[in-house]
Amino acid sequence: MPVTDSRLGPGTLVFDTTHDFSVQVSSCSLTPSTNETDGTATLAEPTPAKDVTFEWSITGDTISDWSSATGFVNWAMDNAGDEVTFAFEPSTAAGVEYSGTCQVRPIQIGGDVNVQSVVSFEFPLIGNPVRA
Repeated sequence: MPVTDSRLGPGTLVFDTTHDFSVQVSSCSLTPSTNETDGTATLAEPTPAKDVTFEWSITGDTISDWSSATGFVNWAMDNAGDEVTFAFEPSTAAGVEYSGTCQVRPIQIGGDVNVQSVVSFEFPLIGNPVRA
């Protein structure tokens, strides 16, 4: 099998079908985490397999735009706690899109003086992402 080199961009990141923040986002990932607990031992199975669950987040970095009333930073503040849909297309040329529902969290406001601030975001997914 030949090497596949998948690179981001140009792509899109849209929340709630109408809020496209692609021009602000400088990195974006769907990030899984794994939670494991020991299975319950029984007489018949004293060493059961671990119980494993997965949780996902959509994470990334965005150029801080707190001075814009309709920017990503203020949108996240205004919608904190809301469950919204998202569509993440890492590369429009590749034609692969991931979508799902996430819970919006506030994003950092501010940063270093007189430089372009880049702040991080992390929104937990409700369920798993879907690949289209």
